Amino acid sequence: MSIILVVDDHGVYRAGLRGVIEARFPHSRVVEAPRLSCVGSNKVFDLILIDSGSLSYETLDLLAEFHEVRPATRVAVMLTAKTRMDVLNYLSAGFHGVVHKLQSDEELLTAIGDLLSGRIYVPGWVADTHDEGLNRPSPANIQQEALKLTPRQNEVLNLLARGMSNKEIARELNIAEGTSKIHTAALLRALGARNRTEAAFMAAKLVRSNELAARGFEDEPNAFKRPLPKPLK
Repeated sequence: MSIILVVDDHGVYRAGLRGVIEARFPHSRVVEAPRLSCVGSNKVFDLILIDSGSLSYETLDLLAEFHEVRPATRVAVMLTAKTRMDVLNYLSAGFHGVVHKLQSDEELLTAIGDLLSGRIYVPGWVADTHDEGLNRPSPANIQQEALKLTPRQNEVLNLLARGMSNKEIARELNIAEGTSKIHTAALLRALGARNRTEAAFMAAKLVRSNELAARGFEDEPNAFKRPLPKPLK
């Protein structure tokens, strides 16, 4: 059974969300709270959905305590504002996903399913925007494991990081060039890259980050160990 905590100061929204989640995931149990401080830190949750308005440095300390009790706990922020920069800031800070509170029930349930499966959830509209001045989350904040790549896609990722073309990747892996293109296109979507050049750059940083992690270096921001990159209100 999955245990999900919903933190929001609006009781009607909490109750509605609880009904939607438990109807789709019958083997789940949803716990409601107006504030995170109302929940004992010794409780164990698979997923915590917390309204962005509830976040503060005190709340981050409490989230750290939950994370210590159960490191596998996933934490996602619920937003009412639909700005790409906010989404990227929260992901860069180490949260596992961002859910827009006004999105459809189906999109919301898809997000929860992805989060419970161990994936990072990003609203689809973030990838559809083209704000050139906005920074994307650093690939160092993403693990290959979190991208849920197939073994073959991981091989393609490593070769893409070396700057290989689709033809060179196909030759290296002994696959058709068309197959190489399909895997590369899937990686562009998974990385959130706008083009092949950006994907190669992101892949190189990602591979480097994983190599550092394997050698015992910690290179990943963690929202539960340090404050968010901008002051919280």
